[in-house]
Amino acid sequence: MRRLISSTSFIWRLFRFSFVSFPYLFFAAFPALSAVIGLLWIKFRRSALDVTTRNLVLAITGLLWLSCLFAANRGEAFLQLFNFYPYLLLFTVLPHLLKGTEPLARIATDVIIAAIPINLIAAVEYWLRAPGIPAWLRRTELSRWFRARPHKERAMVMFGHPNALAAYLVLVLGLGLGMILYSRLNAAASDNPEPKPESSRKFSWQKALLYSGTGACLLGIFASGSRNGLLVALSQLLIFGLFTPASRIMLGLGAVGLATGAAALGVGGRALSQIDWANDPRVGVWRFAFSLLAERPWLGWGLGNFKLQYPPGLIPEYKYIAHPHNFWLLLAVEAGIPVLLLFCWLVGRICVQAVRQLRTAPPPERALLLAYLLAFWGCLAFALFDVTFYDARINLMHWVLLSSLYALIQITQQPDCKN
Repeated sequence: MRRLISSTSFIWRLFRFSFVSFPYLFFAAFPALSAVIGLLWIKFRRSALDVTTRNLVLAITGLLWLSCLFAANRGEAFLQLFNFYPYLLLFTVLPHLLKGTEPLARIATDVIIAAIPINLIAAVEYWLRAPGIPAWLRRTELSRWFRARPHKERAMVMFGHPNALAAYLVLVLGLGLGMILYSRLNAAASDNPEPKPESSRKFSWQKALLYSGTGACLLGIFASGSRNGLLVALSQLLIFGLFTPASRIMLGLGAVGLATGAAALGVGGRALSQIDWANDPRVGVWRFAFSLLAERPWLGWGLGNFKLQYPPGLIPEYKYIAHPHNFWLLLAVEAGIPVLLLFCWLVGRICVQAVRQLRTAPPPERALLLAYLLAFWGCLAFALFDVTFYDARINLMHWVLLSSLYALIQITQQPDCKN
């Protein structure tokens, strides 16, 4: 029994199940993920990171603790460490599981397929919350329940905010776009041009779900009413078009059509106008955040302390606000500029190395790299205008994506990278 639990295959299955089911099971999956971290440490007894990356993680960990010691409200600051420490710990050991391209492709495909129900529910929620539905439909219990939720006419499914739903779906969309290319290249590079009927049928179903899951993300993002999500999705489509000449025209027309439709009809029940963009209250929040940063630039005010420093009603649109709608600015204000710089070094170093490998990696591995880079680009771009890491589902996804990119760099740097 002990040998079974310590086997890599058991840990992989436990991680795969808990990670893919996490959006649905949420806190019920935490014990399984904690077990994954513990079992990996017991089995390998060391970090999976290179010396530089490991030292960056250690420095960030220490400075976050120091920032909490000097926080304006220490209790809140130490509580907020749970949004960082478990994920940093997972990041240090997860690459042990991600050896070879096969598990990375498998986990990406699983996530895309698992998100299909989320997008379908988002579409139903958006429809039932629309103002023009028939009166008889509006009186149904399901419609009443959806209409009683906050954020009028915007879908949020099981997430706490429509923007959190959009933040999750842009990550899935990035994976889906890259995995479509990966499946094409993998099929073209196959040594067996005439697969068995069983494997062909399985591949066809998987391919259909892959395309459906990726396309459904656009529907879910639209239903969320997130302008930020729409812009990030458009950027992902345009970037993907640069790497797929055969689909460039189709993707370009799709992106233009999505943007034009959103401008004409609004996004998830929200009208888009130049006045709304120009008068976005985020600008006022950013000014206030910079004023806080100027007062305590080195160790910050403490994690979770931004909301405690915000005077209620300072900005008319926000009686209460938990963050400055920019992750990097929040990190600087709450943890200090040194932590911000170390985070930028950690993330930037991995992303730059991954982009460089796009030029030299074999086509299938290059497509897999593109999938994870597009997904992580969704994380970085969304973080410029919103903060969603408080949702554990999104936070976990961010760190798994970063771990996957790190693992892919190690794979593609090998002289003969094979599955």
